[in-house]
Amino acid sequence: MSNQPLWLTLAPDSQRDTATFSTLPAFAGEQSLSSACGFCCHGREAFVSQPDGTLNLLLVDETSRSLTPIIELKTETGYQSLSPFMLGGELHLLAYNINQGIMDFYQVTADRFFHRYRYQRTYGDTTDGFTTVHAFSYRDKNLFMAYNKASGNSRIYQIDVPPHSPLDVKMVWQSEWAKGWENFSFFTLGGENFFFKMNPRYNAVNIDHYMDDPADGSHPVGTGLPLSMDTTLTATLDLSEGPGFIAYETGNGLLTANRFHSNCLGWTEQARLSINGGYTRALVTNGKSAPLIALLP
Repeated sequence: MSNQPLWLTLAPDSQRDTATFSTLPAFAGEQSLSSACGFCCHGREAFVSQPDGTLNLLLVDETSRSLTPIIELKTETGYQSLSPFMLGGELHLLAYNINQGIMDFYQVTADRFFHRYRYQRTYGDTTDGFTTVHAFSYRDKNLFMAYNKASGNSRIYQIDVPPHSPLDVKMVWQSEWAKGWENFSFFTLGGENFFFKMNPRYNAVNIDHYMDDPADGSHPVGTGLPLSMDTTLTATLDLSEGPGFIAYETGNGLLTANRFHSNCLGWTEQARLSINGGYTRALVTNGKSAPLIALLP
C-alpha cells in the first residue's frame, strides 16, 4: 500500500479500443492534492480545496511534472465537492461543504475567484449530507444534481441569472432513490447527459440519462451492467473513441480503462494494470496527448 500519489498516462495503441497505461515520476507540488479535502479537473487545470479554506486553481503540467498555482483564495470553509461549469460564456465553480450544506458559486477569471452566490437550507429541504454533487448544462439550462448516499435523496437544481441578483438557485426535481449509490461518473454522448453509478449494497451497476425536461429527473438506460463489486473508485475519461472511465479495486490494485458503448448498455475494456492497493481518490486531467491520471491514497 502506497502513501504517495501515483501518476499515469493512458495512451491509445494503433489497434482500435486498445490503450496502454504508463507510470510517471512524482510531480512537484503533488502534496497539495494529497492534503486536499476536495478537487476536480478543468482541462489541464485542477480546482483544489484545502481543509483550512484555501481554494486554488492549479496548472497540471505534464512536461515539467509540476502543479503550479494560478489563483488562490482564502474562504471560510473547505469544500468536499467541486464542479466547474460555464455560465454566460464565463467559467464558474460550484463548491459544496457536506457538513454545513453550503453551496458556494464562484466566477473564475484569469487571476481571481469572485464569490457570486451562496445557497444553503438548514430546514425543510436541507442541503447538508450530499455525497455526490455535479454541475452540468443542457441546451440553454445550467443545472446541478445532488445525491445523499445515506438517505437516498436525489435532487436536480437549476441555476438562473435573475434581473437584480448575480445568481439564483431553485430545486426543479426531487426523488428518493435507493441508498448506497456511489462512484458516479458523468459523461455526454450526442449532446445528452449520462452518468454511471454503482451500488454494492444491491449488486447494481447502472447508466442513467438525464431527461430533456429537468423536472422529469433521470431514467436508467443500462442496468445490471458487469462491474466487479470490489471496485472502490471510478473517474470519467475522455478517450480518443469517446467517453469512458477508469475503475480501480483497492483490495487487489487492479486498474482498468473502459470506453462506454454508444448505446450506454456497457463498455469495452481498453487497458488494465496491476498497481499497489490503497488508493482512494483520482484526478483525471488532459495531458499532452492522452489522459493524465493521479491516484491519491
